Amino acid sequence: MTEKSKVSPFLQKLPNLITGSRLFFAAGFLVLLLMVDRQELRDAALDSQKWKLDWAFILFIIAGVTDIIDGPLARRFNVTSQFGRNFDPLVDKILIAGGFITLAIYPTDLTALAWWMVAVILAREILVTIIRQISEKKGIDFRATSAGKIKMLLQSVTIGTIIFYIAHCQGQTWAIWVRDILVYFTVAFTAFSAFVYLRRLKVLFKK
Repeated sequence: MTEKSKVSPFLQKLPNLITGSRLFFAAGFLVLLLMVDRQELRDAALDSQKWKLDWAFILFIIAGVTDIIDGPLARRFNVTSQFGRNFDPLVDKILIAGGFITLAIYPTDLTALAWWMVAVILAREILVTIIRQISEKKGIDFRATSAGKIKMLLQSVTIGTIIFYIAHCQGQTWAIWVRDILVYFTVAFTAFSAFVYLRRLKVLFKK
């Protein structure tokens, strides 16, 4: 009897169910951000928008937690699948890229995000997607690098920080410093991680 056969059918499906649920959390997160009236994010008017920002923040955290646990669960139960390998990074891109694009339409003085920053982030994701497709066609295992995992963590922390800043810390000097440092460092590290994957591309073309 294999290790997989010892696991109940529900537990075999659980990692993919968790991955799939992240899509719904991501959708709810983005809808709430879009529902925010960006003309009412100042002073007393902000109070009417805080609940949307707070719930978007909560859904974003939940989505992040599901991203942390689905992979280890799949490996623990020996039920890794092609669905998980393909769908997991897709949902991550919807969550992260969607979050940055949506926040970029907010006032820049609140987010510290410029469109060129979003362009860097999107270009990196497109590049990695292309490399992943080439790898799979060649039958080569394409797992996230350490740089990719750190990049994902930084981007997640940055999005959460921006949302929290808008809802609760506007104008506070320490919060502005934390937000700005995170934004610029995240964009720089995202660009760096793209070069790490470009090295993989060179190897692929040699095979």
